[in-house]
Amino acid sequence: MRRNVGFRGAAALLMVFALVAVACGDDGGGGGGGATGEEGVIRFTFAPDPVWDYLKDSGIREEMEEESGIRILEQSTWDEFGIYAGGHADVVSIASFEVPLLEEETGRPATVFGKYNIDRSVLAVPADSDAQSLEDLVGGKIAVWDAVSSTVIWRVLAEELYGLDFQVGGGDFELVLTDLTNTGALAANHEVDAALVLPDFNVPPLLNGDIKVLYDGKTAADLYTEVVSSPDHEGPMINIFMAPTDWYDSHPDEVAFFLSLWERGIQEWQANQDAIIESYPQHFAVETPEEIQFMKDYLAAHDWFVETVYLDDAWVETESQIFPMLAATGASESEEAPRFDVVAAP
Repeated sequence: MRRNVGFRGAAALLMVFALVAVACGDDGGGGGGGATGEEGVIRFTFAPDPVWDYLKDSGIREEMEEESGIRILEQSTWDEFGIYAGGHADVVSIASFEVPLLEEETGRPATVFGKYNIDRSVLAVPADSDAQSLEDLVGGKIAVWDAVSSTVIWRVLAEELYGLDFQVGGGDFELVLTDLTNTGALAANHEVDAALVLPDFNVPPLLNGDIKVLYDGKTAADLYTEVVSSPDHEGPMINIFMAPTDWYDSHPDEVAFFLSLWERGIQEWQANQDAIIESYPQHFAVETPEEIQFMKDYLAAHDWFVETVYLDDAWVETESQIFPMLAATGASESEEAPRFDVVAAP
């Protein structure tokens, strides 16, 4: 089990990912670190995703590719970091707040040009717990699935809301690393006092009422909007779209096509949300009719997909506030935000 502290603690792991990716060899879409890539081709790496599957299975992706003359070479993987770090992807999707780490480890400036998934993590406790907030959990055990990812956002929230230190390997809580699918179960079984939970990976304890979500069900993103006093902000983002700046600047047509395709995907999601959940239950970690209905109801109330993939100046300004907050907690060495570029929607 790996124990990493903040962004800097992930560096060694990321370098291993990079070496593994390099060992895989090139895929023909352009070289490694400094390559600008082939015209009309986008090498894209992304974790398994229901909207992406829907775009493929419905024929929308193929139709839009043929119309544009641009094609996407995809690689579906949970190791987006490693594939990108090895120079084998032009576009990747990671958390907005992880971009500086990836820039540091690859030595390549990056540009964020689209958004997709909002951080959906919640803080849950056993159903019979009296805890109402993080303040009530000081000194207690809290299950998390990573030292980075959403844990970093809760580190910011703990500092901003209460002046508390929330990190693996120290601070005001004992953070227990476990599998992503097990955080809620540990809380339900009273093996920990609380857990960071992704709802789609912890449906049984939520559905059965074995755990309850604090903050009236608010997600990390909901609490972030309160911290930055921007109630309409979509973020912080657990999935943005980014590319090496040299590739991005030399491929405006590919960027425009990529965004238009994903914007169509968001439109399809908004129009066919229940049908997509039914068609791809594996992407929401549900199986039974009861679990599928729970996920439909949950997403109807807490949709973590954006309203549009296109950035605007107001969004960039608010999202960028996370970076000095990260630096203040010690999770990042720099207050500087990565480059965000606003592409006008057609």
